[in-house]
Amino acid sequence: MNSGTPTFTLLLTACIQPTVEKLSGNSRFRMDAMVRLKDYENALRYWLNYEDLRIINLVFIENSGYDLSTLRELVRQENKFNRRVEFIEVVPEPIPEGLHYGYSELEMIDTAIERSRIISDTTFFIKVTGRLYFPELSKLLSTVTNATKFLADSRDYQLGKRKKQYVITTLLVINRAFYKQALIYARRTMQPSVSGHFETLYYQVLKPLELKNKQVVLRFLFNVDPVGYGAHWNVNYNSFSKRIESVIRGMARYCIPRFRI
Repeated sequence: MNSGTPTFTLLLTACIQPTVEKLSGNSRFRMDAMVRLKDYENALRYWLNYEDLRIINLVFIENSGYDLSTLRELVRQENKFNRRVEFIEVVPEPIPEGLHYGYSELEMIDTAIERSRIISDTTFFIKVTGRLYFPELSKLLSTVTNATKFLADSRDYQLGKRKKQYVITTLLVINRAFYKQALIYARRTMQPSVSGHFETLYYQVLKPLELKNKQVVLRFLFNVDPVGYGAHWNVNYNSFSKRIESVIRGMARYCIPRFRI
């Protein structure tokens, strides 16, 4: 591989057995631990067999204390490309009153940066929600240069009283040095009703940087759709309605690129 080619560590964040406090009264929450474990197994298997050799390491970080032995065995059996794989288990801090469970996901990213033995071997890490996988990831990575600081997709528009301004946090490509400079411990600045969600916090931190720095990008040039299920609303990303949304968003990227729906 050319020495100038960026290399990546894939960071999978996971919570296999969420606590009742994280459910926020949502009856549609994908909460069954065995169902969630199967989601993580499917995604981990996909990434172990993913053919993009720019991804040289994989870190799986989990914060519910669930037994990871089946996932460790999956790595032993199916690590087709002999990637270095590391498992990290986190005992989470209590989520401060009024904040979303994204606080705990930010804590996992911070912990991975601090504790991982292998994440420092690459310039970039790719934060992925561990239940999901993204078939178009390789195409996205080809847009990354060694100068890139942060790459994500976002919603940023206003239609009458309807306003959406947040970063999509299921898939983030981050320069490790930039993260340590600008984003580590950002969770400690979260405020209820202002930046109580991971997604809104990152928008507030990164939008001003995007306006000043072309290496901070909050809009993919093309759709990079997930496969799997969203936990909070138990959404199937491959459903008919989600595919229609994807078509509309894909057209908007080309026809009205400044309107980030």
